[in-house]
Amino acid sequence: MRHLLAALALCPLAALAAPSDSPWTPDRAFVQYGEQTDTRAVTLGLNWDWSWSRPLGSGLLSGYHDLAIGRWRAEVDEGHKNFTQLGYTPVLRWWSSGQPGGFFVEGGIGVNVVSPRFHTVEKRVGSNFTFGDHLGAGWRSSGGTEVSLRFQHFSNGGLADPNPAVDFWQVRLSIPLQTP
Repeated sequence: MRHLLAALALCPLAALAAPSDSPWTPDRAFVQYGEQTDTRAVTLGLNWDWSWSRPLGSGLLSGYHDLAIGRWRAEVDEGHKNFTQLGYTPVLRWWSSGQPGGFFVEGGIGVNVVSPRFHTVEKRVGSNFTFGDHLGAGWRSSGGTEVSLRFQHFSNGGLADPNPAVDFWQVRLSIPLQTP
């Protein structure tokens, strides 16, 4: 499992090394901080914007691919323990201005691996595999920097017992990697 996580963690580095006209070149990088009752998480990641978009109401619907690697620090019986989270999430985003900029709301459902198997003093998750879904709202400045507040829920979808929710409130800062 450790070798698989290490290999997957290197994928973003390969993407950053891709030529600028390659579809593997990410559009954005982010850092995110989240908390739940007994766990804190710091996450780094990359986003690839979709070329697809459609008008929706007074706004614009678009999306992006999100690849993330996080470090969770949880309170456990022995004190504290660290967990590594690796995830992929396709995300739908609605821009209120009708173009990519200003206020947005978003939601996504993705897949994650958390290793070792996540537990705290009060919770034990039945598998390393989890689904992660989130809702968020934020703002993109004219320079492309984004700040957002998100609520993210992790669970294994009932595929294994036990299946307690792991819910984080998160703040994300995202910066563009490419110039328009």
